[in-house]
Amino acid sequence: MSNENELGRLEDFVAKLLDKYNGMLAEKTRVEQALEESEAKIAALESNLLSLKDERGEISSRVSGLLTRIEEWEDSLDQAEPEGEGEKEDGDEGAEQDGDIGVQGNLFSADSQEEEQQEA
Repeated sequence: MSNENELGRLEDFVAKLLDKYNGMLAEKTRVEQALEESEAKIAALESNLLSLKDERGEISSRVSGLLTRIEEWEDSLDQAEPEGEGEKEDGDEGAEQDGDIGVQGNLFSADSQEEEQQEA
């Protein structure tokens, strides 16, 4: 009887071992799927990051171009300005009263004047 008792214990031990092995296989499959999902997410995020970097570079180039155009426009205004008028001092209160609010102000007021003329 002790042989049968030992054989029963061995069967139980093998059954538990097989259950643990099957559980570990299932866990391995789950971990592999999670890894694949993570790798796919990483690839998507890297692609998105590259896209955003390209967009940032394009925006930077466009802003730089706009600034260059504004500087060229300001230079052309400075060259076209008759001598004697020159730039007004910061403390000159008459500049605001005369409507002269600086080069940038003239840039935007020129746009608004064009819009008003188009509406009329």
